[in-house]
Parts: sequence; C-alpha cells; structure tokens
Amino acid sequence: MQENNHYKIGEVASTLATSVRTIRYYEEEGLLSPIRTPRGTRLYSENHIARLKIILQLAKLGFSLEAIRKIAQIREQSQTGDESSVQVGHHLETVLSTIAEQIKELEKVTYEINEAKQVIAGCNGCSNTPSTQGCPDCPVRKKLKEIELLNLVWDTELGNTII
Repeated sequence: MQENNHYKIGEVASTLATSVRTIRYYEEEGLLSPIRTPRGTRLYSENHIARLKIILQLAKLGFSLEAIRKIAQIREQSQTGDESSVQVGHHLETVLSTIAEQIKELEKVTYEINEAKQVIAGCNGCSNTPSTQGCPDCPVRKKLKEIELLNLVWDTELGNTII
C-alpha cells in the first residue's frame, strides 16, 4: 500500500524484480536506510528506489559489495565538496574501467559463440554418432584449437584417446 509517495518493501521488491530479503540485506549492509513507521514498517521514497535500483544494477554486473559501498559513502565521509568530487571521480573511473573490460570479454564470447554456431551448423543432417569415434572427421573437432568454446561442445573422449 502506497502512503504519501512512500512504498512498502514488498511493493519495492516487486517493482525492481528483486526479493524482500535482498532489500533487507542492503539495508543491513548500510547501503539503504528506509523510513520507519512507529510500528516498524519500512517505507521507501522514490529516492530510496532510485538508489536501490543502481545498487542492484552494479551488483548484477559483478561489482562487489565493498566497491558499491565505497562509492555510496564517499560524500558523507568527505570534508569538502572538492575532496568528494575527486574521490567520486576516481571511483567512477574505476567502475568505467571495469565495465570496459567486461564489454571486451562479452564481445570475445559473442564472437566465439557466433563462430561455434557456424561450425556446429555443419553437423546439420549428419547421421554419425556425435563423438570422437563416431565422427572422426567432424567439423567441430577440426576447429577445436581455433574456437575455444567448441571444447565445451566436443566430447571429453578426445583427451583420453590416442590419435
């Protein structure tokens, strides 16, 4: 139930597609401080929801709780706006660098997947058993060294067989 543009924890969890437990966890970790009614009900404003949304997003991208906490606490731990600005800028640059590395890795995996799909398409219509012994001339087997992902697709028998 919404009260004066404040939302209960279940509503927030539903809105952000997360669990009540996750929201409580971030509260316990000091990243979120909801408003409490006299009866102890947690209420969240639009600002709380926006803060939680970015916390969830960074966590989903693999950022550690400590990295998120560092960014969240810089302003309140700084003596001046200048100090805060420099430190926030430094930490955000670190975040950007991490994201750039993740993008690079995702692009590499995307390329590998597309290459693997093309090779595997060569098996369409094949009636051989999909194994080292059943299909010694398999196009997948021939590309194992070039496309690392195919090593996950191809049987482990290859490593145990003397060719």
